[in-house]
Amino acid sequence: MATSAEIAIPQSAEDISPSWVQQVLQKDLPGIIITDVDVEGSINHGEGLMSDIIAFTAVGTRNGTSQRYSLVAKLTDFERPLTKFEGWSKVFQIKLETREVKFYSDAVPGLLSVATPSTERESKALKEDDDNHPPADSLFLPKCYFAATDPISMVSVRVMENLKTQGFSIKPKRQPLSREEMMLTVGALAQVHGLSHRLELRSGVPLPEKYDWIMTGADLDTTGAMAWLVPNYLLSLREFAESFPDQADLVARLEKLDPAREFLILEDARRTLKVLCQADCWVNNIMIKYAGDVPTDVKLVDWQTPNYMPPTYDLTFVFLCATSWDVFHNHRDAILAHYHRKLQETLDPNESSGLQSYTLEQLKADFKTDCLLGIFNCFLRLPADPDLRDPDLPRILREITEWGVL
Repeated sequence: MATSAEIAIPQSAEDISPSWVQQVLQKDLPGIIITDVDVEGSINHGEGLMSDIIAFTAVGTRNGTSQRYSLVAKLTDFERPLTKFEGWSKVFQIKLETREVKFYSDAVPGLLSVATPSTERESKALKEDDDNHPPADSLFLPKCYFAATDPISMVSVRVMENLKTQGFSIKPKRQPLSREEMMLTVGALAQVHGLSHRLELRSGVPLPEKYDWIMTGADLDTTGAMAWLVPNYLLSLREFAESFPDQADLVARLEKLDPAREFLILEDARRTLKVLCQADCWVNNIMIKYAGDVPTDVKLVDWQTPNYMPPTYDLTFVFLCATSWDVFHNHRDAILAHYHRKLQETLDPNESSGLQSYTLEQLKADFKTDCLLGIFNCFLRLPADPDLRDPDLPRILREITEWGVL
């Protein structure tokens, strides 16, 4: 990934020039010469919230061979969130955008370093001369070539591979994930969680100390996030109550749920198994690739809110915010078992501590307990979200009530 030194941060699509793109790419692709850039414009209307995602194609040569790269520049948009959420502040948004920059520039190299020996990755990269795609070492997320923030304007930029041109897409109209799509998604989460745990064990330093920008449950209160999150939860709960007037007893239970308390419970000393969580794993942040109608690969996008939480935080998030009643009720155990298996495959077999001893039964028990946070996140997706009128949601909430945790 290119460093931010001497590389300007574009303020708009007009700043994406051949010389700028060449600066951005040359660290990962030494010898690259960009001769032309075709800027297609914004591609995220209706999907993005904090950023303007600008697609562009860069054309040039590398080591005498013609090259073509399909990329996106993700630029901070300070206007759009203010129209969506009451009480949203520019300061809060800057913190979120800066976290994603630090995630890509600081954490991702560390995760990759424990995923594949560096010598193997370097050898692989040297063989990419005649390939128009970036090295496939980015695992569960898009390849990022450059991430930085302008200290004056505070506009952040992340230059990444354009997943859409590789066949990845977000499910339209927030359709729930199928069993097969969930299998891929939890497999990607297992990779994030397992690699972050390996990185923590090898460095001997808790991730929030190694990367002081990673949020914990307590940070949500100290940063003022709860002052925005709780009112939006209550607003969505009112929308839910109006949509399901026959669920008064369920609404009464949900009104008693204290989000701040539930997040702080995760800071309890008894919950020592914590990992790097994506912490916003819903359908708009999951891009899926298909072979015909069969899902074959998943990439997780939008990393503005990386958190240090138990693994079940991400799992309850995706189950409550991205699945149907059928998947939640009939396929939950199989999906959790798949996650657990993929997690163990990601961990180092020579390291016997931590998640290596985390059993599937413990995972299932923690999942049920942490579904309270999944409920909270579900209601935060967007006030007046049509999904809140989905008849599947009361059925899911009823099942969680039967577990005795709501």
